[in-house]
Amino acid sequence: MSRKKKTFEVEKFKEYVNIQLARTDEYATEEFKSGLCVALQEVLHRTGNYNGFNDLYWLETGFNEWRTIGKETEDWEEKKKYIYGSPCSKYRGSKYARRYY
Repeated sequence: MSRKKKTFEVEKFKEYVNIQLARTDEYATEEFKSGLCVALQEVLHRTGNYNGFNDLYWLETGFNEWRTIGKETEDWEEKKKYIYGSPCSKYRGSKYARRYY
């Protein structure tokens, strides 16, 4: 007996993952978020729906800080604090605190 294919709505999955990636509680670890990113990117690429992402700290705070200070630097360590935030910031410097589009 063959199994029927099941489908799900990619948009709903993407929104679910975006909510999980914005979590800041102790259980939303880098490993947890990394796994979600890998799974979502695979689904989005396979279905032709990948439209990139932005880092949440950059969207909410980092860009305005960077623009106000006028930082133009090639030093990656310096740039990261505007993209991911510091370990003391809301997203604790997570490189997986993202929003996919």
